[in-house]
Amino acid sequence: MGGDRRPETVTAANGLLLCGSGITGCHGWVESNRTESYDLGLLLRRHQVPTAEPVLLRRGLVLLDVDGNYIPTEGQAA
Repeated sequence: MGGDRRPETVTAANGLLLCGSGITGCHGWVESNRTESYDLGLLLRRHQVPTAEPVLLRRGLVLLDVDGNYIPTEGQAA
């Protein structure tokens, strides 16, 4: 969710590193599959707070924190 000045969105929790450009690789997939990307936490809507929205990574659903770390959700191993 870029272009926002709210303090809760200007943190490491609001960024994911994706391969490719906006039309290639993982980044291209996210841009071409926006509905599924929202469901997976790869994109956020304006009203969503990044630290409160789970993101599906290879290790499972996690929450991202403001320091650039992840926190496993319930049922996930650390």
